[in-house]
Parts: sequence; structure tokens; C-alpha cells
Amino acid sequence: AGNTWTRGDLLRFLHLAVSYRNDGNSGSDFNEEDIALAKDLLLKSRDWREKSRPTWTPEIRNAFKDIVFLQGRDKCGSPVGVVRPQESNRDTWAVDLNNLNKAILALVDTGISNAYLPGVAEQCIWIIDLHAIGIMDLPQLVPSLQHLVSQLSVNFPSRAGTFFIINAGWALSAAVNAVMLFAMAETRQKVQVFSGLFNDAAKDRFDVEMLPVEFGGEGFMGSLEEVNGTEEKPPQEQQ
Repeated sequence: AGNTWTRGDLLRFLHLAVSYRNDGNSGSDFNEEDIALAKDLLLKSRDWREKSRPTWTPEIRNAFKDIVFLQGRDKCGSPVGVVRPQESNRDTWAVDLNNLNKAILALVDTGISNAYLPGVAEQCIWIIDLHAIGIMDLPQLVPSLQHLVSQLSVNFPSRAGTFFIINAGWALSAAVNAVMLFAMAETRQKVQVFSGLFNDAAKDRFDVEMLPVEFGGEGFMGSLEEVNGTEEKPPQEQQ
């Protein structure tokens, strides 16, 4: 109740509707059925946001501030989100990957959403570093990743630019590719998996001064500031 949808929101859900009849690829060649479906998808997403959207306590938010955070912008001005679980904080993220997903969706709905440049850079870039993920994490990781991709596709359509998945190794690369088989064609095209760090293509996307040393650049790894209070909820859509 009370959600105000922008023109950009309407267009994104219209593209999502087109993709359902176009083998997972969006486009601008829409018809009356696409418009009706876009309306239905918007209403379902509104229900999800009102009833099931992730909420988080400051304790969860602060626990993940060094795991899920903003890392400046790419050369096009798009905000860059980083997901980087480490062995040193395994007790935080590995116990329940739903909390990790919650932290990712919370960042999408607040920090990244506020960092968009309207009309210029309204998509985000993700760097997902899997260096601390091992074979024993796969049984929990795969269904969690499938759930996250589904939520991002349905409730945040056309917001994701490119997903750079680094330090995946051969086993995790295979697992990620298996998850992507169930994603829309357009989503699969946005995912680039690297067994190690970026190749030279990253230099075309990121300034080395922004890219952290750990990712082959010259910058510093970022993190979120701590918050205080009892509970945070992502804001309602604003005009």
C-alpha cells in the first residue's frame, strides 16, 4: 500500500514481461498482453515487498558490513557492489546463507538504489569473490544462489549489469554455471566467471585506482558504516 512507481520501474517490469515470451530476452517490441503481465508482475512484486521483503537488525547489517558493501563506481558511473565472504568471518556467513542473501538484497534496495545516476547509470555491477568458498559449502550454496537469482530477477528487473564472479576455481565455476542454466537467457549473458582474478578485460570496466589491490587494482577494499537502532527496513518506492 502506498507504493509510488516511477516510469523507470514500469519500463523495467515491462521488459521483464517481454522476456517471458521471448526466450528470456527483453525488448521494446511489447503488446497489450505484455502490458497486462507487467501490471500483474508489479502487483506481485509490491506484495513481496510489503510481506516478504528482507528486513534486518543492526546486528545482522553490521555483521555483514565487511562482507557485502559498495565499492565506488565503474567507468560508466554504475555503482559497484561487492560480496566477499572470508575465512576469518566464516562463523558469520556460513551458518545461514539466508542472512547473506538478506544482506545482499538489503544493499540492493538501499545503498545501491540510492547510488544510481538517473538516466545515466541505473544498473549496478557486482563483484562476487568466492576465494573462501569450498567444496563443502556447495550443498548450501547452490540452493541459496538459485533463490537469490530468482528474487533479483523478479523483484529488481533490469537493475543488474554484469556479475563478475572471481576466484571460483573449477568446482565452483561448474556450480555457478549449473545455477545459471535455470536463469533467464539475458541474466546468463550478464555473468562472467573467472577461476582466478579478473583478466585484462576488467581494465576496460574499472579504474585501477578504484579496484582494490585484492582484485588486481590499486585501491582499498571498502565496507559499510555501522548503523544504530532496533531495525532497518528498505524504504518505499519514491517518485
